[in-house]
Amino acid sequence: MKKHLASTIVFSLLLMAAFPAMTAAAESMRLFINGSAVSAAGEQPYKSQNTVMIPLRSTAEQLGFKVTYQKTGSEIVLEGQELSVIFRTGSRTAVVNGEKRSFDAVSVQKQGRTYVPLAFFDKALGQQASFDSGTQQISITTAQFEAEGWIKRVTELLSKGSHQKLSDDYFSSGLKAQLSVTALEQGWESIKSRAGNFVRSEDIAITGTAGEKTIIKATAAFEKASFNLTLYVNMQSKLLEAMMITPKPVDKEAPVTIVEEEVTVGEGTPYALGGTLTLPKNASGPLTAVVLVQGSSATDRDEAVSGYKPFRDIAWGLAEQGIAVLRYDKRTFVYGNSMTKEALMKMTVKEETIDDAIVAAKLLKADKRIDASKVYVVGHSLGGMLAPRIDAEGGDFAGLVLLAGSPRSLWEILYDQTQAVVAAMDDKDPAKQKNTQFIEAEYKRAQALDTLTDAQAQATTIFSIPAYYFKEMDKHPASEYAAKLTKPVLILQGKDDFQVYANKDYVLWEELFKGKSNASFKLYPGLNHFFVDYSGEGEGTVAEYNHSGSFAEEVITDIAKWLKQQT
Repeated sequence: MKKHLASTIVFSLLLMAAFPAMTAAAESMRLFINGSAVSAAGEQPYKSQNTVMIPLRSTAEQLGFKVTYQKTGSEIVLEGQELSVIFRTGSRTAVVNGEKRSFDAVSVQKQGRTYVPLAFFDKALGQQASFDSGTQQISITTAQFEAEGWIKRVTELLSKGSHQKLSDDYFSSGLKAQLSVTALEQGWESIKSRAGNFVRSEDIAITGTAGEKTIIKATAAFEKASFNLTLYVNMQSKLLEAMMITPKPVDKEAPVTIVEEEVTVGEGTPYALGGTLTLPKNASGPLTAVVLVQGSSATDRDEAVSGYKPFRDIAWGLAEQGIAVLRYDKRTFVYGNSMTKEALMKMTVKEETIDDAIVAAKLLKADKRIDASKVYVVGHSLGGMLAPRIDAEGGDFAGLVLLAGSPRSLWEILYDQTQAVVAAMDDKDPAKQKNTQFIEAEYKRAQALDTLTDAQAQATTIFSIPAYYFKEMDKHPASEYAAKLTKPVLILQGKDDFQVYANKDYVLWEELFKGKSNASFKLYPGLNHFFVDYSGEGEGTVAEYNHSGSFAEEVITDIAKWLKQQT
């Protein structure tokens, strides 16, 4: 969004005579967008005291925004992909996707052209904006350009075998503690031994945020196979907080016995979500249907994780057995990247998951092909924990299927998970003791969550997750909602799950529903957290997710059988 400084030759000469030093500095100021120098006739950035002012229209248009000046109200509207910005000349605030944001100086009009402070591009538009007073260079970088740069840097260093340089220059202290140079090299060479040399990166995109980290994903194409490359980048420190290279899920052809339709969950609301309704082909009569609710993380409608697409597998498998299935992209998957840090620190599972699941249930019930009295929820992991609350707060389902869920507090589960990872580290690794100390310190803080005010919880993190997220969940325990259930519940668990435990979480479910006839249980030997049967390298660790797999057909059959028994 560029601001126009209309200056005539005469005006420039007068200005030079009166303020020679300032003019020289202004004329030497150069604007770079995504690394390329740009200029517009009659428009130049300038400095007002300590604030760098940028011509709005030309700059914004080069960044891909449409700029509209409203005839009434002196409002200026900028529209880009998934971004709408409204502000007024003379203001230091803007409304971005309905949310008010502030920047450090007011926008101004000069010779009929609008100028905004450089901070406008950062605070309001989410671009990377900086000014080097030494070189007098102004840099504005789009998020996409920044993402492409990160992927290029990482893959080039890995391909050259410069693992030490990648660690030294781009790893945060936390990542260095978690991922040694030796482990990085061994992992990369292991991939090359199976897939050949790295060829190129494709489909680079920012897919969301996690706290202060921006999530960048790409396809890393090798000679024989392709992998998902995911980077968690702290854009403030310019360091990597996490990095994962995982196999792409197995591509499958949809069964010929089903049909799929694109739908929108929450159409007309600020958080409309793309979804897929899977139906048995040529079905007659109102259908039994389920809503699928994802686990944690900003996942798509397939709940794609590493080499898995469990929700795709479930949807296709159930539809083949005559059951309609609705799955949809998670709110943080679609909108996470446009949310401010403040909004993310205040986010709870209600906004992230519950509200959208309730809207999805209503969408299904309004479809004349669906039997509104036979709509069920199938929640996986965090979705399984939240399913009883979703039901109570408006989902009003005919019954619930809980896949690898837990009635415990989420922070307790995270403590167990991280503790297990650290316990598996080599005792000689100096990072093991540091990580152990960190985990125990975070666990103590989590135990004291109820002593924090909401404002305090919204200003800090626990286990690198906003503390308020945990605090709000603790006010609505899954165990309390589950204990009040009288409708049918099916609880399923993989015995080889190392994220949610068969000997702890599954047992707690059994105790919770003891003596109640509405609950059914089944434990599956050999299946992991995603109900995939895997044995081989990395078994029992997150490394097993690096091998593609499918949601077990046996489990899908059991779900379908149970659903039909309820009718």
